[in-house]
Amino acid sequence: MHKIFSYLLLCIGLLLILFALLGMYKVFVVHSTQPSIVTLVGTSFQTPYGTIPLPTSSVNTLANLILFSFFMVFLVFTGGVLARVGASLLKNERIYDALHAAAQIPAQSDLRKL
Repeated sequence: MHKIFSYLLLCIGLLLILFALLGMYKVFVVHSTQPSIVTLVGTSFQTPYGTIPLPTSSVNTLANLILFSFFMVFLVFTGGVLARVGASLLKNERIYDALHAAAQIPAQSDLRKL
């Protein structure tokens, strides 16, 4: 039963990693649009020399790319942890099976009787 759960954790972890890498590839290489998480409104500053408008289109794009990158790195980290737990459970189960199988090896005298 633990084998199924460990393989499931391993597969879910690998799928999370692949999903995050594919999402980052689409945004940074293919230049598809990233999800808009932050939308800043244009502002202007009053100075003694007049008003200076602050362009927020580039700030919005940069903030959204940074937040998207942090989320995808978090998904890669989470997928790595899940895959590591699944591999650890699978390793422990295989060690248990090997020790259990080693305990059932017939004695040398029993083999001579055959």
